Amino acid sequence: MKRFKEKTVIITGADSDIGRATATRFAREGANCILVGINHDLLEYIYKELPQDHTWINTGNHLTITSDVNDPTQIVRLIEHVLEKYEHIDVMVNIDTAVGIHQSVIPYLIKTKGNIVNVSTLTAIAADWNINTYKAEQNSLTDTTKAMALKNAPNGVRINAVAAGLVTTDTSSNPFLTHSPLGKTATPVDITAAIMFLASDDAAMITGVNLPVNGGVSASS
Repeated sequence: MKRFKEKTVIITGADSDIGRATATRFAREGANCILVGINHDLLEYIYKELPQDHTWINTGNHLTITSDVNDPTQIVRLIEHVLEKYEHIDVMVNIDTAVGIHQSVIPYLIKTKGNIVNVSTLTAIAADWNINTYKAEQNSLTDTTKAMALKNAPNGVRINAVAAGLVTTDTSSNPFLTHSPLGKTATPVDITAAIMFLASDDAAMITGVNLPVNGGVSASS
């Protein structure tokens, strides 16, 4: 079943391992994917991997946009470009990007009763990293997500988040791993599974949630 057939999905931070996995999964489930990032060559590489539905009236389902979503002017051009091609926006996935783009996209999500999934990742362990700092950052993400969700719920727009923890395919030991009750770190595919659930109609009654995908680190003392 293609849960996102004919849905338009903007993915910021698409030029990342999680972005690549997320775009691939959305495309396989029928979505039109807009890949947004700052690495043009990488975005084009990911674009060429995505399944397409070529027909006589459709020359391609997906789109790449090289853009800095921290720049309000570039955000305006990005949205104009998306609407010109697809006419509507149904889902926005923000991977390690600022939330400033939200206010520009929400008016269009109101029209489609769409949703936003913010993704916070720990892609590396700094020398001064500690578990208390990590948990404090996730608490801040939870508070921000709740506030945005409550503000936009009356308009039918759901807003959730995924706290991805350390995301890696490296199986060697690291400071984060020692805090994981499951004894492992998440992979990009693990994070994508959570994103897909929160963005889908399966989560129609879920908003304001920060879903930890970190091997149980958030549950540990």
